Amino acid sequence: MKTIVIVEDEFRIRQGLSNLINKVDMGCKVIGEAENGYEGLKMIQDMEPDIVITDIQMPKIDGLQMIEKAKEMGARCIFVILSGYADFEYARKGIHLGVKEYLLKPATISSVKEMLLKFTGGKGKEISNIGEEGYSGMVKEMLAIIEESYGMRLGLDTFAEKFRLTPEYISNLFAKETGMTFSNYLKKIRIEKAKELILSTDMKIYEVACSVGYSDQKYFSKVFKEYTGVSAKQFAVDIQKNKRKG
Repeated sequence: MKTIVIVEDEFRIRQGLSNLINKVDMGCKVIGEAENGYEGLKMIQDMEPDIVITDIQMPKIDGLQMIEKAKEMGARCIFVILSGYADFEYARKGIHLGVKEYLLKPATISSVKEMLLKFTGGKGKEISNIGEEGYSGMVKEMLAIIEESYGMRLGLDTFAEKFRLTPEYISNLFAKETGMTFSNYLKKIRIEKAKELILSTDMKIYEVACSVGYSDQKYFSKVFKEYTGVSAKQFAVDIQKNKRKG
């Protein structure tokens, strides 16, 4: 059983997260709740938890200062930053302090499960059926949304509004974890889906373009050729030729 301390100055968020952790039943137990970094530091010393989930901006001692002081005292727990702030500097300083995981406000059942799985080594990886284990919960959710809603209007602003973070922060995180820019990844998914439609249906090129999120057929054809090396029209012709041969 992994033990957890939650450090968060807002009672509603602190209590809600504690209830969520108990609800998902992932082999973890909340053993302490603190409303500021000073109390959190004392709990870390006294309780020696396995995991500490902490907000950043709090009275007395903020979350990053608390982590720094705890490490100076020899704490060996895993630190998770709980944040809804759109300042990349927080993340960068957290990385410098050895923070490996972030939990975005408002925490959801799926995001809490995803986080705890990384620390418990338990089963249930099926909660996210795409992406690698190393992806953060936010990036996994982005990948799932792209996979499901590639035909709709999707942009960094869409996710910035959803996660309450800046487009720049999301763009940097997505590129760092996937090795691709957001726009290139979205383009890849859309063109692969377009190829599938051309292969398996009798849809016209303009219909395929609309289905995968391109309202402008000319632009779609340009992107398709850049990605595949042939135009969508030529790709469809080649498919028909192969079908006739078969």
